[in-house]
Amino acid sequence: MSRHSTRRSLSARKRVLCAALATALPVGAQAARLEYDISMRYMHSDNIVLQAANEISEDILSPQVRFDLTHDSSVLTTRLRGNVQYLDYMDDVYEDDTRGEFAGELEWTVLPERLMFYARDSLSEQSVDSLAAFTPGNQQKINVFEGGPTLMARFGENMRGQIDLRYTNSWAEETETFNSDRFSAAARLARALGATDALVFNLEASQTEYDTIAEFYNYKRYDAYATYMSELSKLSLDISAGYSRLKPEGADGTSSALFRGYAGWQVAPRSQLSARASYQFGDASQDLIQRVGAPGEPTDPGDPGGPIVGQPGDPNLQIIPDTFKQRRVSLGYEFTGERLSVLAEPYFEQLRYIRDDSFDAENSGISISARYGLTARLSLTGVAQRYKREFTNIARDDADTILGAGLAMRFSRHWGAQFDYRHRKRDSSIGSQDYVENVVVLSVTYYR
Repeated sequence: MSRHSTRRSLSARKRVLCAALATALPVGAQAARLEYDISMRYMHSDNIVLQAANEISEDILSPQVRFDLTHDSSVLTTRLRGNVQYLDYMDDVYEDDTRGEFAGELEWTVLPERLMFYARDSLSEQSVDSLAAFTPGNQQKINVFEGGPTLMARFGENMRGQIDLRYTNSWAEETETFNSDRFSAAARLARALGATDALVFNLEASQTEYDTIAEFYNYKRYDAYATYMSELSKLSLDISAGYSRLKPEGADGTSSALFRGYAGWQVAPRSQLSARASYQFGDASQDLIQRVGAPGEPTDPGDPGGPIVGQPGDPNLQIIPDTFKQRRVSLGYEFTGERLSVLAEPYFEQLRYIRDDSFDAENSGISISARYGLTARLSLTGVAQRYKREFTNIARDDADTILGAGLAMRFSRHWGAQFDYRHRKRDSSIGSQDYVENVVVLSVTYYR
């Protein structure tokens, strides 16, 4: 669990809120801060191919670099984090590979309170075939980039306006039908309701164009909604409600209500509760890019002692061009004590695809992780996860269980080592998709 897990980045509406409140508090510039670590990791898996029978063991040697760069000034605000690793499959079950993950935001103020440029990017590892096990042979890089200018204007002391122009590019290493360009424009009008609250009215329009099979999946989308935001000392709210309409090329349009909500509550100095709920249209690229800077979203770039070949960024995400209607509810609890830290996150999600209902599903799960300081330098870590997905229109149900424990030792300020054990199990209604895997990981890390 990262000590940065409770930080939040500014979303488009949050920036409007900050402008609308027009606080007179001085903002001091901060120099760039870079945190990084370099580790060498050894992993042994007794079933690297994740098969019910004919298991194959493998040893992997993997150097890894992780980084977290932040910069905050009156002109430029950035948050870049990620990791790069090289995987040497010592028994040659798979070809050696290089992988990386990245999430970043950049805000460049060209003219104060008039013009700024915004960009964000998400690079992650996802499944090629989400119905098959997430083996090294069933992984691909997915990158989603979004950027464009924002024009701002003031209408009195408590009213601000904003126009966002954005270009989004989505790219998949293997699934070429996912590759697309999106052009969008949004107009927002924000009014400060007080020192901590604001109401924002939003109109958005976008056009998505796919590189292949465009005649089936190109579409336009229109959204109109209002957002209420509040930043109190112990309570944060970000609630949007409105209406959306999709207009696919060559097909009838479909409409739906829109709702997105986030609440974060500082229950006690060491305890936080959060809740999220959504009812909206979505697609895979939107799902990935909106996590960058989402309120309350964890920002840990990864565990240096975690499995070298782990889970996809979102086990339930289908890397396909189709759009879906999503209902999702999730809760979060975080406790950070002097010796004990705990993070628990249950969720439920329902997906209904617009064009092809083969992947309609109901997903649920819970993730619990903990760290306990045995001494000033030695910590015990643990993780327990349970995920279920039930497909509505195909005869397939899966239940995944992950259990793990580890010991982390800090020899000095800059050097540490970690030993981890992971047990992964899938119970599927398709017998050939069952598997059990046991993994041990030993890592030595230099922290900076």
